[in-house]
Amino acid sequence: MKIKNWNKFQHFKDRNPPWIKLYRDLLNDPDWHNLDGESAKTLVMIWLLASESKDGELPSNDKIAFRLRISESQLKQKLTKLSGWLYQDDINVISERYQDDAPETETETETEVKVDKKASTHAINFNKFWSLYPKKTGKQKCLSLWTKKKPPIEIVLKAVAWQQRSEQWKKGFIPNPSTWLNEGRWEDEPLESAGGHKDTYSIKVASGEKIIDWRASEEGTNAKGKELNIFPNPGEGFKEFRQRVLQGEANG
Repeated sequence: MKIKNWNKFQHFKDRNPPWIKLYRDLLNDPDWHNLDGESAKTLVMIWLLASESKDGELPSNDKIAFRLRISESQLKQKLTKLSGWLYQDDINVISERYQDDAPETETETETEVKVDKKASTHAINFNKFWSLYPKKTGKQKCLSLWTKKKPPIEIVLKAVAWQQRSEQWKKGFIPNPSTWLNEGRWEDEPLESAGGHKDTYSIKVASGEKIIDWRASEEGTNAKGKELNIFPNPGEGFKEFRQRVLQGEANG
């Protein structure tokens, strides 16, 4: 078993150095952020073990388990979660997370690492979205969704721009960014377009009638509340109830 692309972490000629190198690339790596705390800790300890041998090679599982002070069965479970960071037989397999660069000299002079252009653009686009979006909650979850959805940045920026001018957002009813991304809200359109009034707030009520804007009537608000599993509290006025329904829709 061996660490993928070990040259990224260890460039020195001598084995068993007192330290290894970690790169800032990890901060923009969704796979790293998707690891739970225990798996991330295990991976770092495995990197340290790999520094004791040539080319990032790891000892047998029983020796790794002993060094990490865990059982072999526990180790196997952890290695399953870390399979994307390790390989066994094909030493030519290169991790998609990092690029190879030239070996470093004993003077500890670091060579400049070429960042994967695609990964860099991905991170830059996400940061553009994050900077523009007015609600800053759940950044790491948003980064994972951004990686999964791969939304077109120009359309995203235009959508956030016009939605910031909408009455709903001006009143503070702004969805969490993770909800916005998960629901593909960059595909929303303004209420008014070349085709006329959009059906963004339309809903069918109990009578079967279609109401264009549920916010404008008690019947429409009740129907929307039922759809969101939000119901009036005893003694609650229509205005207060509508406020809760609006908030419930904004929060997704």
